[in-house]
Amino acid sequence: MGRFQSKEDYERWRATQRGAEAPPSPSDAGSAQAEQVYDGPAPGSSEFVDRSLRHAGLATDREKNLAMLVHLIALSGVIVPFGHILGPVIVWMIGKGDSDFVNEHGKASINFQLSFTIFFVISVVLILLIGPIAIAMIAGLVLYAVVMIIVNGVKAHNGEDGEYSFTVKFLS
Repeated sequence: MGRFQSKEDYERWRATQRGAEAPPSPSDAGSAQAEQVYDGPAPGSSEFVDRSLRHAGLATDREKNLAMLVHLIALSGVIVPFGHILGPVIVWMIGKGDSDFVNEHGKASINFQLSFTIFFVISVVLILLIGPIAIAMIAGLVLYAVVMIIVNGVKAHNGEDGEYSFTVKFLS
């Protein structure tokens, strides 16, 4: 089989063996079209998939992971003071130039974290005025924040748009 370079070469050889007239070779034909060569990434490779997703206007795996990180890194505020704001800002600044998907999720996360901080400060001030009711408000606010951060992180990882309710839009 090594002596034929293409199927057309084989067909020409086969036609001459039968005594029939050989079909014209592509180089003989005056109106032969140039052979198209694909020089992109190998089909099935991660580069090919990312290129296809970007062409279709969908988020790549890197974009989904960065968007998820923008939301989930806000949980670092439990350990690092103001980490719930600084973490999302840093990740957003890294990914916003490359992806609209990361940009939108970053803005949503930062808006929520700023709103959460303002609501928390208001609740702490209310402790002085109404006492135990404000403590219950703080507990509810923190529980709501943790649940919404996780839910929107999962939505971002699935490539969906995530929106926080009860949020003041500082960044639009």
